[in-house]
Amino acid sequence: MEIKGGLGKGLSALFDQKKVDLNSLEQSVENTADKILFEIEIAKINLNPYQPREDFDEEKLNELTDSIKRKGLLQPVTVKISADKKSYDLISGERRIRALNKIGMKTIPAFIYKTDDTSLENFLELALIENIQREDLNPMELSDSFQKLIDECNLTQEQVADKVAKKRSTVANYLRLQRLPAELKVSLRKNEITEAHARTLLRLDNYEEQISLWKKIIRENISVRQLEDLTKSKVKLKKRKKADIKNENDTYLNSLEEKLRIFFGTKVQIKTKTKNTGEIIIDYYSDDDLERILEKCE
Repeated sequence: MEIKGGLGKGLSALFDQKKVDLNSLEQSVENTADKILFEIEIAKINLNPYQPREDFDEEKLNELTDSIKRKGLLQPVTVKISADKKSYDLISGERRIRALNKIGMKTIPAFIYKTDDTSLENFLELALIENIQREDLNPMELSDSFQKLIDECNLTQEQVADKVAKKRSTVANYLRLQRLPAELKVSLRKNEITEAHARTLLRLDNYEEQISLWKKIIRENISVRQLEDLTKSKVKLKKRKKADIKNENDTYLNSLEEKLRIFFGTKVQIKTKTKNTGEIIIDYYSDDDLERILEKCE
């Protein structure tokens, strides 16, 4: 069925030109599955303040608008009923709403979530999962979304991974992108560089070197393989410096262990935990031996 108004034969055909009244919707949703499809008024939809997508490419938005004009809207948005029961909170589909606003449409097909959980954590979780499944989010947008779940909902990496059905290592790799300089984050959002470029640049600790190589990538269209070759010597030098520092620390700690062994007359071990913390283990072999060691400590 084709209806007037520019939506063509898209999802609107499923609704037979019927609109939903919020006053009668609550009871309907209470007696249906977790997510149900309706046609709702765009003016009653509140945009999601936690939208993972930060940049809306105008050219791609125009392409979506033209596609909707020709073929209709093929994918509904996702909303939930707001706390005041007078409007809807958008979970995913802001691009589609923007496109329909360009056309001048007043209604849009929407999945309406049935949920009693109005917490920020649940809203963020729904928005993130829906956008991962339905939108082409770039790596930086995913990284920012995972970080929001950690910061605003006090979740661990493991909990985030569980909620979005990804491996913890995958979530950790996306979160590493938070360490990028601001300029590189913007560049990754704009797809000027790839995720592989960004990860390779993170191998460097020096901000100036990261920025210099980033500009070279943009200027000369450097591939990831070429970038790896350019950073290889610097990475090897960094590893060698870390190894030298570790060897120096080991030599120093071995010397301290020997001094303590001679002082206490028993086996002594120094174990590091972090850069500035650790533990000293002093062995004793009898009650008398323990008393002797304690006297040394007085």
